Amino acid sequence: MDFIERWLHISPDGGNRVSEFLIVTAVVTIIIGMGVVALRGHLPGKFIEYLEEFRKRESSDRFDD
Repeated sequence: MDFIERWLHISPDGGNRVSEFLIVTAVVTIIIGMGVVALRGHLPGKFIEYLEEFRKRESSDRFDD
């Protein structure tokens, strides 16, 4: 994971790959954050529907016949 050194021909972290790790971590965090923001209106409603259906069950046993 030394793409900064190969693409830009500079070594901001002295070759220990910390810069690349931080960039990849930031990109993954942004992508996950965008997904959470996109689904934030949808998920609470589905969770409430799940809880309502859970309360309607006759038995709380996992292995009832």
